[in-house]
Amino acid sequence: MNKTKISNAGYRMLEVLKALSQKPLCTQEILEYLEETIDINYRKEIILKYINTMKLLNIDITKVQGKYTLRKSLECIDFSKRDLSVLEFIKKYIEKINQDNLKDNILKTLQIIEQNFSENTLELINNTHIRTYRPLKPLQIKDKNIEQFEKFCRDELKLEITYKNENSAQNNTYIIAPLHLIYKKGIAILIAYCSQSNEYKEFLLNNISEIKQLPQKHIQGVAPTVLFKLKNRLAKSYILKKGETVLEMGKDYLIVSNKGEDKELLTRRLMRYYDQCEILYPKTFRKNFVDIIDAMEKLYE
Repeated sequence: MNKTKISNAGYRMLEVLKALSQKPLCTQEILEYLEETIDINYRKEIILKYINTMKLLNIDITKVQGKYTLRKSLECIDFSKRDLSVLEFIKKYIEKINQDNLKDNILKTLQIIEQNFSENTLELINNTHIRTYRPLKPLQIKDKNIEQFEKFCRDELKLEITYKNENSAQNNTYIIAPLHLIYKKGIAILIAYCSQSNEYKEFLLNNISEIKQLPQKHIQGVAPTVLFKLKNRLAKSYILKKGETVLEMGKDYLIVSNKGEDKELLTRRLMRYYDQCEILYPKTFRKNFVDIIDAMEKLYE
């Protein structure tokens, strides 16, 4: 009885491995694959158990954008120094190609080839005496939603989006100019210029429920700069963030100019500095900051 259970579990794990060798899959997609193959319903927990077991067997599996993928193929191939030189030549050649789609397809193909490199080939690449080949960045797994927003950024057209706020059940509508995508802890975030608030904002892609592409080309506005003064020890130890510059530096103070940071995120960050930080400009941001502090004090009256 026990042997039968072990055999069945091993068979299912091999099926999962076979599915992952074909393409990246999320937990639900793996479950659906197993149910179609074996005709039995399983819980999500069993998939995590199989993934962890495969990792213990040194099978290199990682999770990117919610999907599991094999970082390294089970069928490895050996490349000689000459083979690597040819690949490097191809990489340099495609840098001159103007067709983005063709360039992306070739790069993805090269990335897949790199995933199949054997240990001998990797050792050859890492040898300090051989500077034949420089591997590409790891293959980034993109779903249709990611690709759609990348296209929005390239098209430079304004969007009208319906967005679910984290701290409210109410959905808001924004007119935005999409700029680019970033990733924080594997979560895709759209950086966009908001027309209503005249500032840059961050939008979680998963919280955007409706999208309407407008016919107008966006002209990126200039978001208002925020000036704040840091004092004492914080002024001496402060590390400038992206988009920040020092306007004035004194013995025990520092005046910083911040441009382009999401104002809600900036507010939360400056709140943590307590009485070591003072908002100088603009007045609207300073007033909003004071209003938040007053509202917090009333909670404890």
